[in-house]
Amino acid sequence: MPYELSFTAPVQVTDPSVYFNDCCWGGDVICDDLLPMVSAHYQDIKHGQEDWGWFIWFREGDMVLAIDIACDNIAQRKFRVLLASWRKKRLLGRSMADTPQLERLQQIVSAHLMHWSGKVDVEQVND
Repeated sequence: MPYELSFTAPVQVTDPSVYFNDCCWGGDVICDDLLPMVSAHYQDIKHGQEDWGWFIWFREGDMVLAIDIACDNIAQRKFRVLLASWRKKRLLGRSMADTPQLERLQQIVSAHLMHWSGKVDVEQVND
């Protein structure tokens, strides 16, 4: 099952006009903070902005992993990060999966995000 991480971060944004929606606000700052850590552990990294927030998608072997970042409250600087992993299906597509890789990602990302506020709430959510 995916993990949802919630935390506050004293993010400063220089140009709010670059965001598609309020949920995208500051996600680039969080994304940029996570990218060196992701680059040290994973391959085939893609990142960018969507209308629901920011993403970092990458691979570990045949496993596809994702870090999706959204701002829940700009004034309070509240953010939510969804961590998920997928396995390729036999013929086409993929299915969300609980994996040791996802558990390891949750531990790495949670520990990394602690520097923002000292507290990260971690919850497993339904896919």
